[in-house]
Amino acid sequence: MQSAQPNGTSLSHAPDGTSHAIPTAAQTAAHFAEITLLAAGRPVVVVQGLGFVGSAVAAVIADARDGVGKPRWFVIGVDRATPGSWWKIALINEGRAPIASPDPEFDRLVARGVLQRRNLFATASEEAYALAEVIVVDVHLDVLDRCVTVPDAIELNLAGFEAAVRAVGRHMRGDALVLVETTVPIGTCERSVLPALQSERLARGISEPLQLAHAYERVMPGPRYIDSIRRFWRSFSAIDAASAVRAKEFLATFIDQEFAPVELADTASTELAKLLENSYRAANIAFIHEWTLLAEKIGINLWAVVDSIRVRKGTHDNLRYPGFGVGGYCLTKDSLLAQWSATQLCKTNVLAVTLEALRINHDMPLHTLDLVRELAGGSISGLRLLVCGISYLPNVADTRNSPTELFVDASTAEGADVTVHDPCVRQWPERPAVRLSVDLHKALHCSDAIVFAVPHNTYKQLAPSDFPGARAIIDANNVLNDSAARSLHAAGSRLAGVGKGHWRKAGYHLKR
Repeated sequence: MQSAQPNGTSLSHAPDGTSHAIPTAAQTAAHFAEITLLAAGRPVVVVQGLGFVGSAVAAVIADARDGVGKPRWFVIGVDRATPGSWWKIALINEGRAPIASPDPEFDRLVARGVLQRRNLFATASEEAYALAEVIVVDVHLDVLDRCVTVPDAIELNLAGFEAAVRAVGRHMRGDALVLVETTVPIGTCERSVLPALQSERLARGISEPLQLAHAYERVMPGPRYIDSIRRFWRSFSAIDAASAVRAKEFLATFIDQEFAPVELADTASTELAKLLENSYRAANIAFIHEWTLLAEKIGINLWAVVDSIRVRKGTHDNLRYPGFGVGGYCLTKDSLLAQWSATQLCKTNVLAVTLEALRINHDMPLHTLDLVRELAGGSISGLRLLVCGISYLPNVADTRNSPTELFVDASTAEGADVTVHDPCVRQWPERPAVRLSVDLHKALHCSDAIVFAVPHNTYKQLAPSDFPGARAIIDANNVLNDSAARSLHAAGSRLAGVGKGHWRKAGYHLKR
């Protein structure tokens, strides 16, 4: 969202509600000149893109130390001076993590790098690439419509990614390593990144060999946000042996030694690997959904069943639980990138199981709506419905592609009076018109029906007495235990739970 101050200065609004004035070109140049002075004589890494991945990666690299305990790198994060992005630059330069996280280490790393060690800064100046020994690409690349599962209809928004790569090529040093972390379609590094960089470099008279590698990120913005970067397994590849050596050496400077990255044969292999692993996880989630429907019908507690199976470590401990739906940036997109790659490269391959899993996961929240409708007597028109949980992960302020979107849209379309609450979210950028309550106590007391969509700790700590009078309660993510369910039903509420067929068997869905 863009707004302006009385003097005409544009503002960039952060998710925490703060506003930051977007600088003029002259102000950006002056600030970058200060950064250049601080970076003089030091090895520089530039991270392109300061979202959920790039900002955390920049903080981790800035925190890396050399053999004598000094900062190994001077790190510059680059993003755009636009209303949607400038606030990230502003927050980092204030010593604040731009992403709210339950991992306190993220905040500590940013504050230490900016305020104490003075080796972490952010800018909108593309000239930063000219200072770097290594440039890490963490920019946005998305499909145009995540609801499309017809192979030939999948479209990508490649323009922004390609423009970002060309910006690197226009400024980078001849001997710099470019490391792509962005999740991309198979073949992107060889067919798009490589020729784009070479073209820009040749236009500047740079003829020395380009060093290019791919090491896809596995960043998880939860309680182990920082460890998912520096203490987690990685795979990498490169366009040639020299690039592979540089990439391996660089990754070793900020990834703990026990998690040494695995090298694959070529960049197409690592590009496919990222899409495969996320598609596998998405398929695993979709698989459990049909068992969820069966368990509910025959009166079985599928949560307990899955717990009993997951004791088989190494073979079955990754079996998914029932749930409300799938959200986030990766699992809702990467299968489409995989199919687009297959269509473009092979012309015939259709990843049928992969696409069907994506469709199932997309529609999954509608099953919870079925349960609401049932407990409400068939119609939800006029029903005061409270949805508890917007983010797609518990205890994380990440609303990207949240399954709550589809649920709220469908509920509203049927006439429900919907209010949403999330203890981690103060504004919902994807659905700004939806009523968002910050007072959970009041919202619980003013609702006819309550849906627990996300298992935030705040909701798990509620007692049955915290929401008296609710006619219907639907637990879509195992927030309520069986004891609470018994108490609530005894007090007059009707209950249903995703994967909780034993509640149905006990008659909790019926009026007392």
